[in-house]
Amino acid sequence: MKKLKIVIALMLAMAVCLPSLAAEDDVKKIAILETVDKADDVKYGVELSVRNSLTIAITMVDGYEALDRVNTAEVLGEHNFQRTGYVSDEQIRQLGIATGAAYILISEVAYLDEQTFLLTASIIDIQTAKVVKSAREQTATDATAISDGCKELAKKLLGMGKGHTVSNNSRRTGTSSGSNAEYIENVLNLNMKMLYVEGGTFTMGATSEQGSDAESDENPAHSVQLDSYYISATEVTQAQWQAVMGTNPSYFKGSNRPVENVSWHDAQAFCRELSNITGKTYLLPTEAQWEYAARGGNKSRQNKYSGSYAIDAVAWYTDNSGGATHDVGAKRPNELGIYDMSGNVWEWCSDWYGSYPSSSQINPTGPSSGSGRVLRGGGWGFNARRCRVSDRDGSYPSLRGNDSGFRVVLVP
Repeated sequence: MKKLKIVIALMLAMAVCLPSLAAEDDVKKIAILETVDKADDVKYGVELSVRNSLTIAITMVDGYEALDRVNTAEVLGEHNFQRTGYVSDEQIRQLGIATGAAYILISEVAYLDEQTFLLTASIIDIQTAKVVKSAREQTATDATAISDGCKELAKKLLGMGKGHTVSNNSRRTGTSSGSNAEYIENVLNLNMKMLYVEGGTFTMGATSEQGSDAESDENPAHSVQLDSYYISATEVTQAQWQAVMGTNPSYFKGSNRPVENVSWHDAQAFCRELSNITGKTYLLPTEAQWEYAARGGNKSRQNKYSGSYAIDAVAWYTDNSGGATHDVGAKRPNELGIYDMSGNVWEWCSDWYGSYPSSSQINPTGPSSGSGRVLRGGGWGFNARRCRVSDRDGSYPSLRGNDSGFRVVLVP
C-alpha cells in the first residue's frame, strides 16, 4: 500500500429487513428469517438472541403475528437470501403463499465498537416484493440492551416510531428507453443520478497513454470483460450521506461536497442501508468497474485522466484545490457524463488491493484476501500523477481520512 495511514476506527455495519404498516382490522403475519452477522465477528448466539428478541417484540404490537422461522426455511434459502440480499419476486410470493405471511423480516447484527451493536431493519411486502420500510437501532451488547433495542426497532418499523418509509421514488430520465435508461434515485430526496454503463471489453492497467507515469502495480495491463451496470454520476455527497445515515462525518463541510472521513466499512454500511431502504442492491464498484467507467466505457477516447488529457478541466487536485474538497460536478464530466473520477476525493472500491493477473478476466472482483482495500482516482491533496485513470492505491478498510469518499454502483 502506497498511502500508509493510521487506523482510526473499525466500523462493522449491518442490514436488517422487517414488515410494514398493518391495516387496523387485520392481523398481519410476518415471516421472521434468520438473523445474520455478515462480518462474522459477533459472538456465537448473539444472532439467535436478536432474532428471538425481534420475534417477541413484534408479538407485543397489536395487529401483527410473528411466524416462526421453521415455517419458512423450506420455502426460501434464507441464509443465502440474508447474505446476498437477493431473492426472486416469485420466491417471495411462494413464501407468502406457504406461510400466509404478509411481510418478510430479515435482520443483521454487527459491532460498531466493542460496547455497541448496530441493528438495521427493513420491511419486504409479499405482494410487491419490495422493501417498504427500514429502520436501525444502536444497542449495548448485553442481553437486556439487545432486547430493549429490538423493541424500539419493532416500534419504528410497525409505524410507532421514526423509520424510513419507502416508496417507488426512482424516476427514469434521458433519451434511453427500457431498463437501460439512466435514472434518479430519489428515495429520501437523494436526487442521486445513476448512469447506465454498457458492458464491454477494455485494457485495464498501464496502457500507452499513461506513459512513464505508470507505476509497477498498474502492470501487467490485461484484458477485462464486464457486464453492464449503473454508476452514480457523482461521488456520494454529504447531503446524501446525511439523509441515509443520519450523520455527517466530513471534515470539509458542505452539503454538495463529497462525503469524506469515511472508512471502507462505513461506505459498505451506506450501501447496505440504501439497499434496505430502496429494495435495490447498491454496492461499491469493483476496481474493474471503477476503471472502465473512469475511462469512459465503450465511448472512451483513451484520456490520461477521466474525461480529458488536461487535468485542470476535470479534476480538483493539489495545484488547484486550495487544500480542500469542492462541490461535486463542478468540473467537466467524462465521456459517460460521470464527474470527479479524477481528483476531489479518493474513492473506495470493493476489492482487496493486490497484484494484477496477467490473463484475461471476466467480471473480476480482485484477490480473495488482503490487508488493504482499493482506493482510486486521487484527491484534492495529490498531484496529477495520482489522479490518472489507471493509478491505484490501497489502505486499511478501517481507515478514515478527509481525502477518502466513494460512489455506488447497481447491477441490473
